[in-house]
Amino acid sequence: MANRGRQGVSKYFYDVAEDIPAEKWKDFARKLKIDEVKIGRIEAEEKGIVKECCMKVLHLWRMKNGRRATLEVLRKALDDAELGEIAENIKDEDPRIPIQVTSGMSGNSSGAQQPPIQYVTVSQPSSDDTKRSGTGLQPEDMDCEDYDDNLLDL
Repeated sequence: MANRGRQGVSKYFYDVAEDIPAEKWKDFARKLKIDEVKIGRIEAEEKGIVKECCMKVLHLWRMKNGRRATLEVLRKALDDAELGEIAENIKDEDPRIPIQVTSGMSGNSSGAQQPPIQYVTVSQPSSDDTKRSGTGLQPEDMDCEDYDDNLLDL
């Protein structure tokens, strides 16, 4: 999840940098807690080209904060810099898939039954998962009866 989170943040950098207006990029950098000396250095190195300055600020922020460089922090910095319209374009990708549960259905006032929704988190199998399954197949290649239920307990 942490790796996906970092990847999720960086995939927005270009679009964010492209949308930040020239008069706001320094405020945005400050909201990401980039110090004034670094902001000045970035501006000089990038010759004041706003998109390039923003890209450098975003990469510096991610490198400086590691796992703490999340989409939520990026959205908050944009909001705090009065760039909420850009923050709205950043969507979290939920790794969970909604499934409907057919057992345990409950009725409502109209008499219709609404199945509860549960979520399943999907992750990529490792090569160890394939070895443990005993089939040599990836889970997406298996029929339900081929799948080793013990993998669910990992």
